[in-house]
Order: sequence, then C-alpha cells, then structure tokens
Amino acid sequence: MPLEGDRLCPRCGQLIPAGHTECPVCTAPQGFLWRLERETLVIVSIVLLVVFFAITGFVVKRYHATQKALGGHWYQRGEAALKANQPLKAVDAFHTALVYSRDNSTYQMRLAEALVRSDHLSEAQVYLQTLWIREPGNGTVNLELGRLAARQSDVPEALRYYHNAIFGVWDSSPLVHRRETRLELCQFLLANNEPTQAESELIALGTELPANPALHAQVGKMFLQVRDYHRALQQFQAALKLKPKIPGAWAGAGEASFELGNYSQAYRYLQKAVSQNPKDLNSAQQLELSKLILSLDPFVRRISQKERSRRTVAAFNQARLRVRQCAQSRGLNLQEKQAASPLQSLYAKASKMKGSVNERSLRRNPDMTNKVMDLVFQMERQAEQTCGTPPDPDRALLMIARTRGAAER
Repeated sequence: MPLEGDRLCPRCGQLIPAGHTECPVCTAPQGFLWRLERETLVIVSIVLLVVFFAITGFVVKRYHATQKALGGHWYQRGEAALKANQPLKAVDAFHTALVYSRDNSTYQMRLAEALVRSDHLSEAQVYLQTLWIREPGNGTVNLELGRLAARQSDVPEALRYYHNAIFGVWDSSPLVHRRETRLELCQFLLANNEPTQAESELIALGTELPANPALHAQVGKMFLQVRDYHRALQQFQAALKLKPKIPGAWAGAGEASFELGNYSQAYRYLQKAVSQNPKDLNSAQQLELSKLILSLDPFVRRISQKERSRRTVAAFNQARLRVRQCAQSRGLNLQEKQAASPLQSLYAKASKMKGSVNERSLRRNPDMTNKVMDLVFQMERQAEQTCGTPPDPDRALLMIARTRGAAER
C-alpha cells in the first residue's frame, strides 16, 4: 500500500518509495535493458510503418500510372478508328479507355462523337448531357449537342446549342471555332429550308470573315441561296479582289448582278466565268440573256435617239407577236370586238396605237417611248400569266420591265 510521499515512475510505472530520487526498477541493470528494448521496439515499429506506407503509395501510384497508360492506349486506338472512318471500332475502344479512366472528359467526349457517327444517338445524348451538366459553357460539348439536334432535324434545339457553342468557351483558337460553328449552322438552316434565320446568321458570319477568298466565295453562294443578292455580290467581289481565279466567284458575281438587274455588270462578270469554265451552262445562258437585254433595252444610257426609237418599235412588234402566239395557243380570237379577256383588251389597245409607233414619230416625240414601253410591258406580263414562260426575247423584255419598275419605285 503506497505511503505518503510515494510516486509512480514515469518510465516504467513502478512505485518510487518516499525519499528515493530514482526508480529502483529502472536503475537496476535488468530495468535498463527492459527500457531499452521497449524504445527499440517503438522505433522499429515506426520505421516499419513508414516503409509500409511508402510501399503502399508506390504501388498505388504505379497502379494509377498503369491505368492511365492503358486508358491512353485505348484512346489512341479509338482516335485511329475514327480517322479510318470506323466509328463502331472507335466506340469499343473509347468504352475500354473509360474503364481505366472513368471520369476523363476527353474520352467521354470522343465516345459521344463516335456514337453519333455510328448512329447510336440516344446513348450519345446521355454522355453529352452529362458533360453539358458538368460544363454548360463548353464550346465543344454544345457543338456536338447542336449536331445531334441537327441530325434529328430539331431546328429550335439545334439553334440553341449552336449558339451556345458560338458564344462558349474553347480550349484553343476560339475565333476559328466560332466562325466554323456559325458556318455549319448556316448550312444546316439552308438544308432545312429556313432562309430567314439562315440570312441573319450569314450576315453575322460575313462580318467576321478573314481574308480568305474561298470562305468569301462560299458565303457568297449561301447569300445567293437566301436571295440576298447585294450581300452575295459583296462577298464575291471580296473573293475576287483577294484571288481573281477563285473557282465560282465570277459566276456568282455574275448571277448576283443579273438578279439585281445590273445587266451590263452581269455581262462582264459572266464573260469571265464562261471563259474560265466553258462547261458552266447556267452562266452561259445568263450571259446570252444579258447580251440580249442590253441589245433590246431602249432605256440604256448613252444610245442615240435613233437607236432608242428603233428598239422601242422592235419591242412593240415583239410584244404584239407574243400576244398573237399566246392567244392562238389558248384558242382566243383577238379580232372580236367585245374583249372577253385582258389579253384581247391589250391587243386591241396596241392595234389602235400601231399607226403612231414608228421610228420617225418616236424621234419627233421622245416622251412617247415611255407610253409605248408601258403597253409592251403590260402585254408581256399578261401573256406570261396566260401562257407561261416565254421565249428569250420576250423574257428579256419582262426583265427590262422588272428593272424599269424597280428604278421608278
């Protein structure tokens, strides 16, 4: 039983009697050895633990490195399969890569692309939506979702994701990616008969094009498709300024000028187009029609009054011939006193005017040209409504009428 003044040894826990300064157990030879063994055991245990954790860390690190290497190996196989246009093999390879690296966003992205290309759209959408939830501003993810919606002809969803991609975050070359994405969106809208939406996207695209003649020509052709001929002409002119021999640009500029009613400019562009590509039948036809219009139009500047009068008489006679041929094909009698159709009424009006429509009268009274040509245009329009597409001379007169009407508005 401890007495007053006794205390416990902090080393061995034995009782130190009152009046003793040192522990009799620890100071004994066998106590010293026991204490030394215990401290050695502690040190060895600590060393063993350190070694164990070091080995464990090395093994774990080695394991992860092996997993990463295997994932990379299968990823490369997937990339090779995609380049070889073997999307099903790519799907298998990317799936295997994800076994070794489950949360790798790049592997998931490429797997989704391979699934889209192999027509596994539902599975691709699952991966893409997962990636989108993780990074809603990722340009690549939004682009793939836009393409997926485009494959399904879902215009609103495609617009949503393509716009997200255009204004999204890209790892590299953001301006190039955004321009290419908008170009792809324009192609999709044109293919899905959305000309109004396509035109607005093309206008935005046209403001951010680099000095690339092929791109300017491509955008110019798209503007032709939406019938925005002014902007189409601007794009073709930009392409030709950068590279005069760019394929299709002369033809595009000629077509745009032709549709705008600038036939002299169209003639110059179309001549170049046909000389570059004699097999371009559309340009050849427009060239011949432009030449015909320029030779028939009495309103062309810098021609003499004599030539203007001659052209007016020729147009009047051509329009009367067209009406007669049209009436004959429809079984109409133009000689009836009671006009039963607009065509008969116009022919009767022309017959009354015939005596005064000659070159001499027109030279003496130049203002009469407008009155005669107004009647010519009316006859040609009515004949077109009654009998359909006319021969080229009458078609040329109709185009002069449209140009004249646009100029007067």
